[in-house]
Amino acid sequence: MHPTRLRLLEQGLAIAREKGLRGLKVREVAAQSEVNLGSFVYHFGSRDAYVAELVELWYEPLHEQLLRTAAAAEGRPAIERLESAVMQVLDWVGGNAGIVAHLVADALAGEPRVREFARRLPGRHPTVMLSLMRQAQAEGAIVAGDPLQLMFFLMTATGLPLVAFGILPVRADWLPGFDAIRAALADPQAVRQRLHWALRGIAAPAAST
Repeated sequence: MHPTRLRLLEQGLAIAREKGLRGLKVREVAAQSEVNLGSFVYHFGSRDAYVAELVELWYEPLHEQLLRTAAAAEGRPAIERLESAVMQVLDWVGGNAGIVAHLVADALAGEPRVREFARRLPGRHPTVMLSLMRQAQAEGAIVAGDPLQLMFFLMTATGLPLVAFGILPVRADWLPGFDAIRAALADPQAVRQRLHWALRGIAAPAAST
């Protein structure tokens, strides 16, 4: 990628993490990147095209990682690949909780390219994970049932919605025990333990004995 193009995108990601994309201004991005406005237009053409590429640059590594996990070496049980995929999503969301919360707010505020991204999202990494869920069911490792509902169960059991939507504030010293709750929610080992419990909860009877 051209160094100027990359510098503009990296600056845009920094802005997205700090305050979201709904207030992003092309002139601000160009100035903070020490690039003239003409160069921005040359590389992206428009603000909408820039925002669309920016969101893809941020998201695509997760999608590609999950595709690699789903296509892991033959003979590896689907439930193991499913567990790996869920942990990858949880780790990624935990590391990107701020920008995820901003993107949700961006979409609600009507940012068109973020809304377009959100409309395409169900056909991407969620589809990969649902495919793994169905494979695990076919292998007899997970109970029969609606794969989508089972996936909702896994995600809520691990606490993903609280992290992804930024429901817990950064500080709430006035609330007894809040720091411990927040630490348990984000701690990778605690997350893995909750996922392990949740997978045992939906294991097929023969698989759980």
